[in-house]
Amino acid sequence: MQTSLLPHVAAANDLTRRWCDAAGTGDFVLSGCGVWPLLGVLATAANEPARTELAAAVGLSAEDAQESALRLLAELAGAETVAGALGVWVRQDIALRERWTRSLPEGVVGKLTGQAALDSWADRHTGGLIDRFPLSVDADTLLVLATAIVARTSWLQPFHDDVLEPETGPWRGHRGPGLSRFSHELGDAALLDGAEPVTRVVVRGIRDLDVHLLLGDGTPGETLATGLGALGGSVAARTHLPVGTSGPGLVVRETRAVADTLRIQLPPFRIRSGHHLLAHSELFGLGTATDGRADRFPAISDTPLYIADAAQDALARFTREGFEAAAVTAVTLARAALPRPRRVLEIAATFDRPFGFLAVHRPTGLVIVAGWVAEPPLEDPGSLSR
Repeated sequence: MQTSLLPHVAAANDLTRRWCDAAGTGDFVLSGCGVWPLLGVLATAANEPARTELAAAVGLSAEDAQESALRLLAELAGAETVAGALGVWVRQDIALRERWTRSLPEGVVGKLTGQAALDSWADRHTGGLIDRFPLSVDADTLLVLATAIVARTSWLQPFHDDVLEPETGPWRGHRGPGLSRFSHELGDAALLDGAEPVTRVVVRGIRDLDVHLLLGDGTPGETLATGLGALGGSVAARTHLPVGTSGPGLVVRETRAVADTLRIQLPPFRIRSGHHLLAHSELFGLGTATDGRADRFPAISDTPLYIADAAQDALARFTREGFEAAAVTAVTLARAALPRPRRVLEIAATFDRPFGFLAVHRPTGLVIVAGWVAEPPLEDPGSLSR
């Protein structure tokens, strides 16, 4: 398990942590690693005080922010089960500074031709999971920046269909679709020593993507922060769980079977969220950058620019066969001054109450999406798209 993260991965994960803390208690899915590269590109191009605010949100110096953002996207492009894309579109009559365009990957910058082309880009770069761009463009839109992130994996060991009927907890009385699985990988279960203990079960994909299921008694933000902390090594993870160990949803006991067993039970889920990033402008360093009374990005163009809007659409689906997730994040810029059978050990982890999840790129520890399942599904979310 990754325990020492590269600085740019740690910074992206920290943005995910802070965003999860602000996301509330209902169902949600979000992608900090979708927002983070855009903030990095913008931080390097901004003037003060927007430059300092954006760099603080990124967690790196403004001088290093764009280079690190592009490095992150390049690493995603080289992954087996995750892909990342950057797009930049400029209105025909707006000239971009050559130095800025040369600093971006080849082929990224295109002409802004309308909504249909942006929708097509989102659909193409998420494999059809998100078929519409999260923002609409109008006559005032001069420049658009966007990322698309998609992750898909099949489980090394698929689940079986089951029925979830919790006998205790906030989901007591619910009856709906469930998934269950037995494995012999006891080390996939751990207790995380956060401020409150959190049960973590790692569900492994066939290549380089895992999903970490997280169950705790704290808020969604606290539970997910503990899981994120374990990725970087700031939170200890106990995988040696002797008989009698217990935690949220976790029981370790002796039973009769042919081998030590990890039993997992949870509901399948499909969550889709839309996020208006300007509702958390301080979190994303977008305070001054959205003030249209002055030019905020002189390194991009002679035309004075400010951020008019920013949004993300994200989706995650967990089924018996595997997991898929996608996020499209977009920022629009406008002209400044316009508006904005023997005795063996059994570990049983039952996710029969609200729980969190992290989709983690195994080689780097980068969290692709994070989310919270607040309500169990009444119907099966269906098979993964292909």
